[in-house]
Amino acid sequence: MPSAGAIAPPCIVPLRAPVPGVPTTHIDCSTYIEIETESPRCKIYFTTSGAKPNPFQLKVAGREQTFRYKAPFTLKTGKRTLKAIAVTRDGLQESAVVTKTFTVDDTSGFNNYTADDDESLASVRSVDTYVSEYNPKFSKNKPRSTKKPTRNSRKEPPRSKSVDFKQAWSESNGVNNGSDHVNIPDGPFNPTNYSGTQVNVWGVPPHNMAGWLTAPGGPGGVSYPTHEQQLGYMTEKMLQSLDEQKQQTMNDMRTAMQQEIPPPAIEPPPPPEPVIEYVKKEPELRPISRGNGDWKEQLEHIYAHLIEHTKNHPNFKKNISSPKFGQISGVVYKEEEDCFNLNITLAKPGVRPKPKLKTTVKALDTAKKLSKAGSKKAGSDTEATKKKKEKVVDPYFETEEYEQEGTVKAWPDFNAEGDAEIIRNAMKGFGTDEATIINVLAYRSNSQRLEIAKVFKTMFGKDLTKELNGELSGNFCDIMVGLLLHPANYDANEIRKAVEGLGTDDDVLVEILCTRTNKQIQAIKAAYKNLFQKSLEKDVKDDTSGHFKRLLVSQIQANRDESPTFDRNQAKADAQALFEAGENKWGTDESKFNQILSSRSFAHLRAVFEEYGTLSKKSMEDVIKAEFSGDIKNGLLTIVRVIQNKPGYFAKQLHKSMQGLGTNDDLLVRVVVTRCECDMVQIKEEFQKQYKGTLAEWIIDDTSGDYKETLLALIGERACKPPAKAADPYDVVVGEPEPEMEQDLYEEEGVVGPIENFQAEKDCEVLRKAMKGFGTDEKAIIGVIPARSNDQRQQLLTQYKTMYGKDLIKELKGELGGSLKDTVVGLMKTSTDFSASELHKAMKGLGTDEDVLIEQICTKSNAELAAVKAAYRRLFSADLEKDIVSETSGHFKRLLVSCLQANRNENREFDRAKARADAEVLYKAGEKKWGTDESRFNVILCSRSYGHLRAMFEEYKKFSKKDIEDAIKSEMSGDLEKGMLTTIRVVRNKAAYFAKLLHDSMKGLGTDDDTLIRVMVSRCEVDMVQVKQEFLRLYKQSLDAFVADDLSGDYKKIIVALVNGNGCGVKSSSGQTENVFKPDDAASGDEED
Repeated sequence: MPSAGAIAPPCIVPLRAPVPGVPTTHIDCSTYIEIETESPRCKIYFTTSGAKPNPFQLKVAGREQTFRYKAPFTLKTGKRTLKAIAVTRDGLQESAVVTKTFTVDDTSGFNNYTADDDESLASVRSVDTYVSEYNPKFSKNKPRSTKKPTRNSRKEPPRSKSVDFKQAWSESNGVNNGSDHVNIPDGPFNPTNYSGTQVNVWGVPPHNMAGWLTAPGGPGGVSYPTHEQQLGYMTEKMLQSLDEQKQQTMNDMRTAMQQEIPPPAIEPPPPPEPVIEYVKKEPELRPISRGNGDWKEQLEHIYAHLIEHTKNHPNFKKNISSPKFGQISGVVYKEEEDCFNLNITLAKPGVRPKPKLKTTVKALDTAKKLSKAGSKKAGSDTEATKKKKEKVVDPYFETEEYEQEGTVKAWPDFNAEGDAEIIRNAMKGFGTDEATIINVLAYRSNSQRLEIAKVFKTMFGKDLTKELNGELSGNFCDIMVGLLLHPANYDANEIRKAVEGLGTDDDVLVEILCTRTNKQIQAIKAAYKNLFQKSLEKDVKDDTSGHFKRLLVSQIQANRDESPTFDRNQAKADAQALFEAGENKWGTDESKFNQILSSRSFAHLRAVFEEYGTLSKKSMEDVIKAEFSGDIKNGLLTIVRVIQNKPGYFAKQLHKSMQGLGTNDDLLVRVVVTRCECDMVQIKEEFQKQYKGTLAEWIIDDTSGDYKETLLALIGERACKPPAKAADPYDVVVGEPEPEMEQDLYEEEGVVGPIENFQAEKDCEVLRKAMKGFGTDEKAIIGVIPARSNDQRQQLLTQYKTMYGKDLIKELKGELGGSLKDTVVGLMKTSTDFSASELHKAMKGLGTDEDVLIEQICTKSNAELAAVKAAYRRLFSADLEKDIVSETSGHFKRLLVSCLQANRNENREFDRAKARADAEVLYKAGEKKWGTDESRFNVILCSRSYGHLRAMFEEYKKFSKKDIEDAIKSEMSGDLEKGMLTTIRVVRNKAAYFAKLLHDSMKGLGTDDDTLIRVMVSRCEVDMVQVKQEFLRLYKQSLDAFVADDLSGDYKKIIVALVNGNGCGVKSSSGQTENVFKPDDAASGDEED
């Protein structure tokens, strides 16, 4: 007994009569298990997997492991370990865990015991006594004592007459026909959940339960107890409909069957219907159809001319009149230059459609030529050689062609900006317009959706995926986010989820890696590396083992032969090899199956399977099921099924995701998202062939809400309702197009370029000599580094390491110091690496240098930004955009993110009418509005071309008395103001912007060396000629003179060298040669060096 206040542990009791020689823990699958506790008002929880019951977490990883006990239940066959625990209703107290292990056999194991087989069966306890002892609450005659009998206090009941279990049960139910089973209502087999318990859906005991229960009127008069049944929704509905109808009992039905059935009255035959002769009216034969949109009239026109053609061509008439045609299986319409081509395919009744085979003429011609050449050469061979050649059969080649069609196709009138605006309005404010989001994203191709996401980020500085995650939820959110990923990125994400954390979802690995093409797998590996900085192959190896691991590694190599042409003789040889490695061998040679199934082409393997049928009575699928098990079996079966019928395989996956109770939404979403643009048309056809009902009907029955609508749209079973065009909040009307061509303001010219007769070895010797020994010859270093182009400096890095085995940059860092060192090190980097390093330095540590971010991001072209992002990831293993998002905030963050998309229109042609409309929008979003709509400025300034923006600045003055720069200063502030002004000044005159930066870095007390070095290093080979001209125009002083006045020492020398150039005669826009820097004799490779 438990201590005062404790919870009594539950008792696990099998409800069956004892069987001689069989322990109580040895039961069959129809034996009911009862769990009860002596403590009142307690809940009982149990598990069948051997794990400890957890009343507060019934489901683990989406599967129910802990069950709440409601009524007796049965177990599946096998060894089952039950653990039960009693918990108070408030969950504050719980009992000890009780464990009991049962060996569960099939029902046939206990049905063969009779009184004749064993004398001890004559002393089997009566049903009434057994029920009273093992479950007193089921007995009509309750025991006198209210205390429940414990296992030790049970007394042996009086012996009773032998009872035949089957007979007792049949008699108690009115069955006297000697049948050994109960007539139960028609229905499915007892549903079984994933943990091994079974639920009796009919509410009556099975045929061998008579040993412990009887129906009213049976022996002992014991009533069958009513339990709270564990029924599903569909089962409850079925039972409810049965209760509503008036049902007959078994005795009523038996009585009705014994009564004489009067013969049916013979009714006189109905009078024959009047014969109506239908006169076939042929359509009118016209030379040309009207073509007014009436498709029926068009078909009648074709029909009329087909009849006329048949009448005039006897051979065609003879050929078409004999065969029996089936339904139309395909119609292809194509408009040629001189005709219309209509190809109609009819099914052949009784014949299963096969893949189309087409003989390649070129391959046959090549084979014939080779055979002829071999026959000519054979004259000079010996007789032995001729005999060997006679044994070799010339291979013949076949080519397979397959058609694939997706249900999601490119939207014809696609407008990325318009769609992005519509989606933003659907998520703006309170609530979300899910239907609008579906009508946009579910009806655009993958490339169009990616363009929408990119334009959305460019226009509003926000990530569309994150916005959808914040606005949507559940499976609807998952499918929408999946649609915004590139197919390779989507597969890489699914694989990562499958191998991440504890356990591995092997089904996901099999589905993706065993069904994709070589090109797709290569893209998945690259995407996996880019997204997670890990190797896909290594992660798969770490999470799998054995032959299954080897199969997946083989698939990851993406080395399958994808030729549609195959050799029939080689196919026969491979079929024989598989037969010898499997059926014809003790054990299985798994490596041979892996080798052939992972490397041969699909066309070849289809021929192998066909040839295998001549060697064995089993199909290839049956062979794999017999020879393999576990994950390796699933992987090989997937490959075989994909080879035989890829749409059929994915139709099976869709059916698997929706069959039974519940829905595997991950599988359903994954298949629909990945196949909707590939072969969903064929998958739908296969689904309808293999299973009852269409795919749309299954989805409607199994899903609901916006999730259902999205799935139906992706499989082409939902009519698109195009959303209305996004309303302009400022009511701006765009006039008639006024196309113009942008005029170049200037040509960009650098002052540093590649010198002629460049010799990397001599320059490396000069640099080595300058840094060798005590002290450093800075003059020699300045004579070489700034006098070479960036490409030539990169050659110096390689050559120096080759000659001396040292890194030149590290050597320079060790020998130089201060601003001179920073300048030299910056020059030794590539332009993209230098920009990436400057951005990283601006965000490193505490605080952020927003001025550097503005200068490096808002001034570059699309190509330059893409290169800088790639260099940032390569150098620092980080994403530039993510780092900027984490270091900035607000509208300033959105401005930088928009620029980083590198999605600016760079066409020289622009529309003056649209520029005028944009100017009016900015005026209404800023000066004419209470407050400022910063996002509208962001949309226009970050996405329009430079020519368009210059025209827009001109038009803005017509709406406002202010210049656009003045408007920005009055409407914005802080870093956002600086970013917007930088964009405008770069659009107007990039050289003037950098001239101002140089002037600001040196004016007043002190010098901003970081800005000065950054501008000089990054612009000396780009547009330093124009920067010097603008500097002179703006500040009435030459740049080199201004530098000479502000700097000193070697630092001044190298900056002046970059201002003047390297003596390569770089011409300015006026056609004159600039004043160039002449390198020292030491840098020219003089004899003194």
